[in-house]
Amino acid sequence: MSLASYICMERQIPEQYLNLDEKDETVPLYIGPCFADEDCLYEVKTKHFHKWYVYEISSHWGIEIVEPFDSEIALESKEKLRYLFTLMNEFLDEGESFELYTCWIGEESDPQVKSMKLSLALDQLEDIEIPERTHILITKQSEN
Repeated sequence: MSLASYICMERQIPEQYLNLDEKDETVPLYIGPCFADEDCLYEVKTKHFHKWYVYEISSHWGIEIVEPFDSEIALESKEKLRYLFTLMNEFLDEGESFELYTCWIGEESDPQVKSMKLSLALDQLEDIEIPERTHILITKQSEN
């Protein structure tokens, strides 16, 4: 089985951010298909998301940050999350948000185990815990 991460937004992600360097292994993730099919996207959209456009975050493994927090998977997931936050910060307007959800392929309709709200601030990612089946609403705050 494969762990997949999905994001959802009110508007489409600009084309220049999609499938960005999918063959470049130095890039921690790209926005585009990897494990999920259209049924997976539909299930996660109808069960967990509140916005219209759904994308898979591809990195050959989903974003999951659990103990031990210094494990390879947790450290890679933090790197992916930092990269995603930086990418989204480039084109989201103040007050806009996106949703993030991670689960095993085929378990998109299973209930959430955790829900949280974050801003796009990178400093909050140091002590964060994101187990599978966590729904996160991430909002771009004003820079004041």
